[in-house]
Amino acid sequence: MYRLSTWVHYFFREETAALYHALTMEVAYLSRVVGEVIREAGNAARSEADWREEVGETFPRLIEQGLLVTLDHDDQAELEKWQVMLAAHQPLDVMYLLVTDGCNLRCTYCFEESPGAPQFRARHMNEATVAAAIDTFARLTRQYGSTNPEKLIQLYGGEPLMNKKAIRWAVSRLAECKASGALPSETKLVILTNGLLLDEEFARYLAAEKVALGISLDGPALYTNQFRIAKKDGVDTFVSARRAYELARSVGIEVGLSATLTPDVVAHFDEVLDFFINDLRVESGINFNILHFSPAVPVDDEYYECAADCILQAFERFRDLGIYEERMMRKVQSFADQDPIFVDCGVSGNQIIVAPDGAIGVCQDFVKSRTYFRGSVHDDSDPVAAGLHAEWRTRSPFYMKECHGCPALAICGGGCPASVELSTGNRWNIDRRICPHSRKSLEWLIWQTYAETVA
Repeated sequence: MYRLSTWVHYFFREETAALYHALTMEVAYLSRVVGEVIREAGNAARSEADWREEVGETFPRLIEQGLLVTLDHDDQAELEKWQVMLAAHQPLDVMYLLVTDGCNLRCTYCFEESPGAPQFRARHMNEATVAAAIDTFARLTRQYGSTNPEKLIQLYGGEPLMNKKAIRWAVSRLAECKASGALPSETKLVILTNGLLLDEEFARYLAAEKVALGISLDGPALYTNQFRIAKKDGVDTFVSARRAYELARSVGIEVGLSATLTPDVVAHFDEVLDFFINDLRVESGINFNILHFSPAVPVDDEYYECAADCILQAFERFRDLGIYEERMMRKVQSFADQDPIFVDCGVSGNQIIVAPDGAIGVCQDFVKSRTYFRGSVHDDSDPVAAGLHAEWRTRSPFYMKECHGCPALAICGGGCPASVELSTGNRWNIDRRICPHSRKSLEWLIWQTYAETVA
């Protein structure tokens, strides 16, 4: 006797139906007749003869893909198998080096504008801390990293270009670690910046050292300047960021864009896309960010639905132009490779954050309060063994019961646990900002694949 797996989900549209198995990420394309048979059957047990009579040659394929299972099949054990894989699948390959926690902007929506510890004072990272941080990263990746040689060091802030000395020190120390074999030669340096302080001399230096840039630019001037506000009077953040982007491209820096989907960007998204494609002439990568929790920029559920639509709209236009949109491409790759996205964020074990004073944490969102920081690069302790990621290790949809009935479970990743903790006080609550994006992305992927299959 056979029944439907607990992990089967249904999507019906017009004359076709698709069954999506959320855990193994297999898609079976069935005629409407087959879909109706399965829908009417519900989860009831049926004999092999009944199934064969009603779905014909599709029957063995449904079994092979785990959509039909025997009566004694243990669905919970199947989930637990994935949970075990998750626990063992968190290599430490990324470091955020906060070379300063000061910034020359006061962006309304920025998480760093949220209240911090009363004693917080912005500071710059010194040379000794830069060297110790990169050495610590080398030591920890040898012990906890994956076999993939492509390690990543992200120079972050605040605004990292406020401490150009630290950037030069990081470039030099990384070169030494590569030469000695302490870090793989494929280790990459990326600076995440607002671009205001990028000049031609420093841009040419970065190009020569093969340091990549990610520059924040939300769209045309009206929408960028609305929330990205300079602390210094008379500075136009849009003009400065655009100049930095064009300068970086002109000297040969690998450069991408980070664009936040503010409510006005969402409301005028056709205009924003035209700006990026036809005016700025983006050629490589861009990442659209759904707003994190910010008391200064309240949004409702409709915003999250519309933001998800915007990301899909951008992806459809970008793919024809060869422009890489990171947020959607992660889901596309996961779907195509049948490789679940266990987590969206590195707090569960994939990353460390080093504050300007050398303290080691799991997330830059907590740098002001130093919450979830443990140990320092200035000692020989092992923060991972000491439980740095322990409280976050299983913060994944695969462990969150409320997520288990969601068809997009396997391509979701769970969003930003820090945003959830800051907004609700509990990291285990669902990050409902990203639920529409995951759900709509899955449905788009299924029907896009179906259209390509039957074309």
